[in-house]
Amino acid sequence: MNLSPDTAHDVAASLLAATGDALTTGDFELFRRNFRLPQAIATIGGTRTLRSDEDLRQTFEQIQAHYAEIGLHRLDRWIEVALFDGPDEIRSCHVTHMLSKSGKLLNTPILTMSRLVREGERWLIGGTQYTISAESAHGQALLSGGGPYRAQGAGGAAEAIFQNHLDRVTRAYMEDRFDLLMEAVQLPLFLQASEGAMLISDIQQMQEDFSRSVTRLRVQSVSDIVRRVQSAEIIGEKRIHGTYRTHILSAEQLVIPAYKSAMSIEMGTDLNWRMTSVMHPIGHMTLPDGPGDAKGYGPGERV
Repeated sequence: MNLSPDTAHDVAASLLAATGDALTTGDFELFRRNFRLPQAIATIGGTRTLRSDEDLRQTFEQIQAHYAEIGLHRLDRWIEVALFDGPDEIRSCHVTHMLSKSGKLLNTPILTMSRLVREGERWLIGGTQYTISAESAHGQALLSGGGPYRAQGAGGAAEAIFQNHLDRVTRAYMEDRFDLLMEAVQLPLFLQASEGAMLISDIQQMQEDFSRSVTRLRVQSVSDIVRRVQSAEIIGEKRIHGTYRTHILSAEQLVIPAYKSAMSIEMGTDLNWRMTSVMHPIGHMTLPDGPGDAKGYGPGERV
């Protein structure tokens, strides 16, 4: 099979079109045919695993109810980036605009990262991550399947693994140790934010992004970065999706207000956990370049 980005884009676009048609017409059977169960759904602040057709139907109906409430008439969705991660898996990112009958935009753009898996000759959606709050109406609709949503607290094995990973990444930036960072990253790395998606595909791009981040830490006289896990859930055997809050300090003062992010990490064949995607509610990097500049993007491939 051709593993080119064009092929990955075509596969992702086909699934996006089919699920979009199902959502706007209320065709659950069409919707169901494009998903593999169990299905993991993640937002910034909460996760849900849909294990049955009934779970999927409940989520579908809740999304339909949310669309009716906001007056949705049309979904405008497009693929930002898609690439193969082996012959039987594609990682993609798409943007969603929700429009009323008059053409009014009903939402801020929503970025969604999907994991697409091949079963025989068919491609199915194996998991999705949304850059929206779990507490929003849309977030609650997405997390409705499988019972009422409850935020998960820290204290279990997933939380301990996730916190250890956060500490490794923090140490790499604070000590200017690119080697430590690369031990904690799986390339390509997806970065999602409210302004768009960024793909860091190789070590050179990762080095450039890292160097820019370390420089900003020094310019802002950052003395400490405190990241604390807020929730973490094991999805399948080798994937954890978690949320965390970041405090960036100069002496005892916050450089910027604390913010919440979400991250997915996966365990490799060497049993090491590495991050594969990060979702920020604000831009990457989060530190300002200087007065009046609230956010910016690193030099990776902005898509």
